[in-house]
Amino acid sequence: MNLEKVSVNIRPRTAWEAIDLGFLLARQWYRTLWQLWMLTALPALTLVLIVGLILPGSTVKWALFFFWLFKSFYEPCLLLWVSMALFDERSTTRQTLRNLRKSWGRRWILDLLLLRFSPFRSFSLPVVQLEKLEGKKKRQRLRLLQDASEIAVLLTTSCFFLEIALTFSLLMTLFFLIPDQLRWINFGHFVFLPGKWLLLFCYVISCSIIAPFYVCSGFMMYISRRVQLEAWDIEIGFKRIGQRIKKLKTGTCRGITVLLVAFALTIPPSLSNAEVPNPQTAKEAITKVLKQKDFGQKVTVYRWVPKKKDAPKTKSPWAQFLIDLMELLGKVAANIVPFAARYGEILLWCFAGILIGLFLVKYAKIHHWMSRQFQLKRDDFHPPEVLFGLDLRPESLPADISAACLDLLKEEKKREALSLLYRGTLSRLVNQYRLEIHSSFTEQECCREVGKSRPEKESIFFNDLVSLWIFLAFGHREPETELCRNIVHRWASLYGGRS
Repeated sequence: MNLEKVSVNIRPRTAWEAIDLGFLLARQWYRTLWQLWMLTALPALTLVLIVGLILPGSTVKWALFFFWLFKSFYEPCLLLWVSMALFDERSTTRQTLRNLRKSWGRRWILDLLLLRFSPFRSFSLPVVQLEKLEGKKKRQRLRLLQDASEIAVLLTTSCFFLEIALTFSLLMTLFFLIPDQLRWINFGHFVFLPGKWLLLFCYVISCSIIAPFYVCSGFMMYISRRVQLEAWDIEIGFKRIGQRIKKLKTGTCRGITVLLVAFALTIPPSLSNAEVPNPQTAKEAITKVLKQKDFGQKVTVYRWVPKKKDAPKTKSPWAQFLIDLMELLGKVAANIVPFAARYGEILLWCFAGILIGLFLVKYAKIHHWMSRQFQLKRDDFHPPEVLFGLDLRPESLPADISAACLDLLKEEKKREALSLLYRGTLSRLVNQYRLEIHSSFTEQECCREVGKSRPEKESIFFNDLVSLWIFLAFGHREPETELCRNIVHRWASLYGGRS
């Protein structure tokens, strides 16, 4: 590579500065890098989908697993283009893919598969792909470059969590675009039910967004490490000095050199024959000067010192063992302390965050239990008699609601059965449990209010009941009879069957 054509300022950088420079390059070349990644990853995704269809089980799960497993095979194309663009040798997408195909080999494929499980993957990939070393030489080279490169582990971990966060952000965005009237399934079913392809789609998009930043940052960490080891900045500096000297040799420099030579030739010879002093005379003069008091004098001082005790003839093996053990512990501590000092603050904040999270979880559980055990009935709340056009007075309901609903289901009156069950549940909530549900509430607001005040099992039941009721009342589509019977039996298990 020609260091004179490098497009960035070559100087020693810390790992964080190299990552920052890598992000800057990724933003500058993002469109080309994203296209290269998609051209490499989409054929691989098609292949893993075909394999997932053949294997038993969920196709999406197999596709997710294999797509994640072969992520290291999508990055060499980006690295090849960046390594050439950094030294002002940009190539087209077709040329990059052609050069990458020429470099493929059995050994390289095995190295990429092993690199997938390495936390230093972004830092080690340039050694495997660009330097093309094998065997012992490759291991020695990796060991030399990876010294003091713990930041590469943090880069890999951070990009992994960024991909996960971006995936679920895309899923949440799609979920919130669904209108409230049609959002009758929960978020877990929306994402993780078998046959759902949204998770795979969002994960692929997230990986394509993060990959250019990850590859460029790892490559710039590799370049920065080589600058430290091989002194590229000094080499470039000497080359620039040489270029300036070559320029100075022409023109005015030649005239000045001629004038200096002419002046040297006109110096009188008498000036060159100056008298040289005698070494013996000079030595005597120096000795005489040093004997004066101004140059110091010797003073003898007496003081008490402890007597030296005779060392024991034999040393205890246990004492020697303890001495060696303490020296070993001191060396281990000396190696651990810098690492702990570097990452101690991060670990401390993580530990504090975990403690705060545990406290909030415990507080939420205790508050929920206290609210259930010691729930006070509010005197200022008067239960409504009619809500959503439904009569909620207990006397207007049959004595055994579940039995009445089952009888209606036998007559294929599903709307009347679900209406009675819905009315009985609302009556139980507002009259017996004093739950504040107003006529201005929507069905989703009722579900949220029940989720805040009632146990989790009852909240899940109410959500399912509301979903069935919306499906029937607003969608005008009757659910299956078995599903209706199941919701009635769940009502009986929760409230005992009677109003």
